[in-house]
Amino acid sequence: MSVKIVQQAFGGPEVLEPMNADTPTVADLAPDEVLVAVAAAGVNPIDVMTREGGGMAAAGVITLPFTPGWDVAGTVEAIGSSVTGLTVGQRVLGLACFPKEGRAYAEYVIVPAEDVTATPDNLTNEQAGGLPMAAMTAWQAFTDTTRVGPDQRVLITGAGGGVGHLAVQIAHHLGAHVTAIASTGKHEWLRGLGADETIDYRDNEAVAALTDTVDVALNLAAGSRESALQSVRAGGTLIALGGGSEDLAAQAEQAGIRFAATHVHTQRDWLESVVELAAQGIIEPTVSEVFDLAEAAAAHRSVESGHSTGKIVLSTTRQS
Repeated sequence: MSVKIVQQAFGGPEVLEPMNADTPTVADLAPDEVLVAVAAAGVNPIDVMTREGGGMAAAGVITLPFTPGWDVAGTVEAIGSSVTGLTVGQRVLGLACFPKEGRAYAEYVIVPAEDVTATPDNLTNEQAGGLPMAAMTAWQAFTDTTRVGPDQRVLITGAGGGVGHLAVQIAHHLGAHVTAIASTGKHEWLRGLGADETIDYRDNEAVAALTDTVDVALNLAAGSRESALQSVRAGGTLIALGGGSEDLAAQAEQAGIRFAATHVHTQRDWLESVVELAAQGIIEPTVSEVFDLAEAAAAHRSVESGHSTGKIVLSTTRQS
């Protein structure tokens, strides 16, 4: 037997219930699947939204009952008959099946082999579990939704969060001048990650001084949409996560600004790109809190606080 988190109803964190389940075996695998003994699973804002009945539930992708979670890191326990390039005992990480049910909040999970790749030796299990969705979101924003390059000025709001702190590192790697907006206590850390300028989100004067100064703004904070828009020069790009209000898009169009939304999904080349950056030490996920798998509800409450630094992760081992 093994443990997984099962959600029988939409609602608050208390609906996340640890339950015993039969441990999957190689007989349960399709030819292109692998069984992963989970070491760590990242907890993302989309997990919270879906738990409440929004997110992927509202999109009709997720139905009850289900096991939450998409970010996964662990060890290959068994492989399907057609799988190549992975071996039993190998450490792997990935974004399982997103936006479909990933079932990562569990001690064991079956995933398509295409959705995982080898974990770099320089990442702990917890870091590996916190990397895929956040890093792939930032990578998509700056290399697919738009293309960030040298001499561009990039603004990131909510820069101290899971996506934000990796976006700072990726934009810096791509050669941009990076302005990060976050609470003052995170500024020194963000400068160490590559931010050229840091601004407290409560400093209205400093935020207003950004008006018409940046080429690309990635808005990751719900309360910063208007200021992020105002910061972008005509001809620049404002990026939001998963979509934005029609009125904001209309305002952007009126100002001559391109409005775009990232819709991250499981995509092999994005995963390989961010994992290679991590292997080279160019990006490194910061994990601020680690909860036991059975403490999934507490982990969701921490995400909901809106003040976490970097990533929050569930662990089945509490070991790296």
